[in-house]
Amino acid sequence: MAGPEVTVFAVEESSVQVAWSALPCREMTLEVGGRSYDVVATPPDWYRRRFRRRVPPTEGGPGALTVAGLEPETNYEVLASGSGYPRRVVARGRTLAPVPGRRLFRFATVSDCHIGEKRVSLFYPLRDPSPRPPDLEPYPVRSARAALQEAEGWGAELVVAKGDLTSDAKEEDATTAAELLSSVRVPVEALLGNHDVDGPADVAAILKQAGVAAGVEARAIDFPGFRLVIGHSPVPGLHGGRLGDRHVTDLVELAGAVSGPVVVALHHPPRRHRWNTYYPPAISWADSRALMAGLARANPRVLVVAGHTHRNRLYRLNGVPVAEVGATKDYPGQWAGYDIHEGGIRQIVRRTEAPSVIAWTESTRWAVGGVWGWWSPGTLADRCFTIEWPAA
Repeated sequence: MAGPEVTVFAVEESSVQVAWSALPCREMTLEVGGRSYDVVATPPDWYRRRFRRRVPPTEGGPGALTVAGLEPETNYEVLASGSGYPRRVVARGRTLAPVPGRRLFRFATVSDCHIGEKRVSLFYPLRDPSPRPPDLEPYPVRSARAALQEAEGWGAELVVAKGDLTSDAKEEDATTAAELLSSVRVPVEALLGNHDVDGPADVAAILKQAGVAAGVEARAIDFPGFRLVIGHSPVPGLHGGRLGDRHVTDLVELAGAVSGPVVVALHHPPRRHRWNTYYPPAISWADSRALMAGLARANPRVLVVAGHTHRNRLYRLNGVPVAEVGATKDYPGQWAGYDIHEGGIRQIVRRTEAPSVIAWTESTRWAVGGVWGWWSPGTLADRCFTIEWPAA
């Protein structure tokens, strides 16, 4: 039998998330840190793997589980066993070190929900089953809903939705996005993305009517232990982002007005090079240079978080860390969590575990001729990391 396709997708100080794209049999036992978990990986009837291939009845489908209660800075092995499959190590991971100081706040982000979208990929388009079962919401809606619920269950005290909430800025889709975000039981701050400003509806107004903060002006909100600064980068008719001199100045001033840590949330990430080296395009080169140089001068304790690219990456510009986080609705299908501590910040990115969601997002691994499954997830270090703040 072929081995299970298992990875350690996320690590925290005391937990790991184990995810698998397939198992050699539908019932297996996974072991992590002396704990055993009986996994029944039965994919739904509509699940397809490798483009249009059905999963054989003897094969297990995709899934994930989070194992808590582990020790920090410790190496762990994931062992698997099942009928006709001898017990063996299938993956390894190491938990993160504790973040210095006591924890002050915990928040989560979701990105690129694209509510209203009907298919993923230009090559071998991937769609929901047709007809879609009556109890199965469209994939953008169920993916966003499950991500929000899992982030709340993780303990988020705030949710930041980083743009492209809709696919085409239609009123019905903006209304659905507003209903989803307003159902969250903690405060929600929303950004607009390029998809939200290229359509007939005023997405910001619809969000505000539902009690979800959104707008086009730079703004700052203070929470215990840090300041959240929100920028607006989309321009109607452009796929890439723009800020403009005044908006850059406002963002830098807001970040520099406090001595404590600042998280700057954008839809488009800043550009790393003069020319775009990947698709989709980022913020213009001039605006990116001005913003990152200004943030580096204004406050030494800044993290920039962005969406738009549907991928996970961590890098530094002018010494300022930038974290891109992928979409809720396509592979790997995720949300991000942030722990603010006195001495630093930790990011974790987890796959959304809901069975109807992970069956869909795993299908989209084969988008763009299969390249997407290699390109989008990034490395474990891109997804889960700790940044220690410099001394004040």
